[in-house]
Amino acid sequence: MTSRMDKTGKTVERACYLPLWDEATEEFHNAWLTYRVDNPFFVHLEIEDWPAAVVAPRAVLLDGLDMAAECLSKPDRTGLRVRPAADNRNVLLGITQGDLLLGVFRCPADLLATHLTGLYELVQEGEEMDRIDWDSVIADLLSRDRP
Repeated sequence: MTSRMDKTGKTVERACYLPLWDEATEEFHNAWLTYRVDNPFFVHLEIEDWPAAVVAPRAVLLDGLDMAAECLSKPDRTGLRVRPAADNRNVLLGITQGDLLLGVFRCPADLLATHLTGLYELVQEGEEMDRIDWDSVIADLLSRDRP
């Protein structure tokens, strides 16, 4: 796990290592789960040899430790399905594009739970809205090209 801090010594970003195994091929992949306190609802999952990061609500990962959970996305966007594996020691992370399941990866449930606990210690559930820099969000929206 690595952390980045601001000038006052507060953690502003945390990246956690996750070992993943492809359910179809049993190939091993290194992955990083990155969380930024200024974007408190979401995590970024980057998987070695995977073309793009998967962005999903951290609550989907937390819920997926105990039951099936899913981040629904637009048909052209990548989504995430999370559920406990049959052995109850692992969690399955399914990456989707629309309704198409692109891949399923297995991750140790206890390791994912430990990482998520650390993320919720950075920003408690219910405190997310207070952490968003609304001036930056509005400036970004106003600077985007309009059709």
